[in-house]
Amino acid sequence: MLEAVKLLAYDVLQQENIADICYGTVTAIEPLKIMLEQKLELTEEFLVLSQNVVKHYESFYMRKKNSNGEWEHYEIIIEKELKKGERVILMKMTGGQRYVVLDRVGEEMTENEIDTTV
Repeated sequence: MLEAVKLLAYDVLQQENIADICYGTVTAIEPLKIMLEQKLELTEEFLVLSQNVVKHYESFYMRKKNSNGEWEHYEIIIEKELKKGERVILMKMTGGQRYVVLDRVGEEMTENEIDTTV
C-alpha cells in the first residue's frame, strides 16, 4: 500500500512540472520572440520578464568623499534589454502556458547561427 501511495505521489509531481527550467535564444526584439531548444517559439504574451532582462531604474544614497557628511541621492539606469541572438534561461510556470525569462547565459549567437525556421 505504501509503495502505491509513493508511486501515485511521484506521478502527480511529474505531471505538475514544479520547476521546469529550459533555455532559449532571442530571435526578435520588436515584438519579443524567444525560440526554445525544443523548437517552440514563444511570443510576448507567453513571457514574463525578470528585472535582469529589462531596462529599469535604481536609486541609491552615497556619501561623497569631500562632502560635509550628508547623504546624496543618485539614480542610475540599468539597461539590460534583451538583444537578438542572446541565450536565456527560462522557467516554465505551473500549467505550462507562460515562461519567466530569468537571465542570460553564455555568449550571443551571430546572425548566421540563429535559425528562425521551425
